[in-house]
Amino acid sequence: MTDSTPEDDEPTSFWEKTKDRYKRHKPKIHAVVGAVAAVGAVAATVAVVVARNAVEQSAPEGTGGTEAAEPAADSTGESESRNSPGRHSVAPHKRRLADGREIDVSGYERGGSSEDDDEDEDPEEAAT
Repeated sequence: MTDSTPEDDEPTSFWEKTKDRYKRHKPKIHAVVGAVAAVGAVAATVAVVVARNAVEQSAPEGTGGTEAAEPAADSTGESESRNSPGRHSVAPHKRRLADGREIDVSGYERGGSSEDDDEDEDPEEAAT
């Protein structure tokens, strides 16, 4: 009964049928397995590239994407509005553009708001 050839119309075992089907369809099975492996490798590569780009875009400028970004504000500072910086001068400098060119930027004034009429007044005196 352990013989693999059927005698007297005995049903063949599951393993015998499986081996026979594998032998008949071996090239097709190998082609399908190769195609599935190739698609899986491409999908994994795409997932890695997308994840790397997402991490680089979400990282703060100074960290280079290697350190975890810290929260921008703690829970006590969320309800307060952001104060604009005081009026100050910016020194002349060079700026590198995205295409690699460098341009000269002349000095300018920035900060404060358009509502500030008393630029020279001391903030402590304005509060009293």
